[in-house]
Amino acid sequence: MVGKVLDKDFLWGFATASHSYQIEGAPEEDGRGPSIWDKFCKIPGKIAGASSGDVACDTYHRTGEDIALLKETGAKAYRFSISWSRVIPLGGRNDPINQAGLDFYVKFVDDLLAEGIIPMVTLFHWDLPNELDERYGGLLNKEEFVADYANYARVLFKAMPKVKHWITFNEPWCDGVYPWDPNDPLDVEAAERKLEFSISWFADPIYLGDYPASMRKQLGSRLPTFSSEDLALVKGSNDFYGMNHYTANYIKHKTTPADPNDFLGNLETLFESKSGDNIGPETQSFWLRPNPPAFRDLLLWISKRYGYPTVFCTENGTSLKGENDLPREQILDDEFRAEYFRGYIHALAEAVEQGAKIQGYMAWSLMDNFEWAEGYETRFGVTYVDYEGGQKRWLKKSAGVVGVEFKKYIKDE
Repeated sequence: MVGKVLDKDFLWGFATASHSYQIEGAPEEDGRGPSIWDKFCKIPGKIAGASSGDVACDTYHRTGEDIALLKETGAKAYRFSISWSRVIPLGGRNDPINQAGLDFYVKFVDDLLAEGIIPMVTLFHWDLPNELDERYGGLLNKEEFVADYANYARVLFKAMPKVKHWITFNEPWCDGVYPWDPNDPLDVEAAERKLEFSISWFADPIYLGDYPASMRKQLGSRLPTFSSEDLALVKGSNDFYGMNHYTANYIKHKTTPADPNDFLGNLETLFESKSGDNIGPETQSFWLRPNPPAFRDLLLWISKRYGYPTVFCTENGTSLKGENDLPREQILDDEFRAEYFRGYIHALAEAVEQGAKIQGYMAWSLMDNFEWAEGYETRFGVTYVDYEGGQKRWLKKSAGVVGVEFKKYIKDE
């Protein structure tokens, strides 16, 4: 049985990145410019129900309500992202700053801190200013994007010095893995390679100074080589490792050579093992199958590979199969999600007991929101949002479970 293994200042709370597109709404108010998601949502057939984030949870007009929800849950911290195009509507380093947009976030941070809630801010959660995509292809233009992103970051750092926890980019990787056949060395190797092609692609240069050998072996000259100047900027440049996690998969090796366009490690990703074991129960999200032990194992894998760094779990949560079709009373009694949090928080405590240095956990999500291509058909929130009833909010059963579970594991002194 795991006891109180978490530090008394452990930060737990909820996340709603992207504050900007998934919950915020108000895409044309107070000078906000369009993002690539505003444009993408207008393409017929791309979004379930032909919906968009134009209103979403209407958080732009309801920050007080959302902070009240956080207070009611007892949350110690809140992770959210900022709309780049609300702060710099055209996005570029030589483009004007929208002071009204910047002031909105400054006030929101102040309001959180006034209620004793620590802000954890993500700079980029997929909603690139559309103008930068049209100017030079967005992230595909290394020189221009880096210069514009660095300027955007500096604007926020200067405006919000009270924020002490910053996240650069959302979610490089979020899945745990097991070999399809644990007795087959090639599947064991493929499972390791899957993590290297996913996590280590981003983390190895920061912690170890280069890309993993398995990636260099498969990708060859297509993988960049760091100059000494680049490496000086990259290696050791972070203060903590932020991990989003939802699900797990079985990994099976392929017997054929890697496709020239493959960047995943030349392998298969499956929900069922060779012996017929299912990785976890179905949810509304086709890609999500709960498996708490995989969370523990992934935390330990990261810890061992990178010398036991400080880790924050920056997202963790689940959808429920058919939840959106249920009457409100049943949606509020979300035992499946409550059990998910019980299992995953216990797995986190097990990882800490075994040496992982985890200092925070943000449950996804504070409220139901615009779930990208799935529109509003998939719900992840611990708060029910009535999209057809004026975006009214009701806390679900799971909202109270997160704090109750952490009380079991956080030290009193």
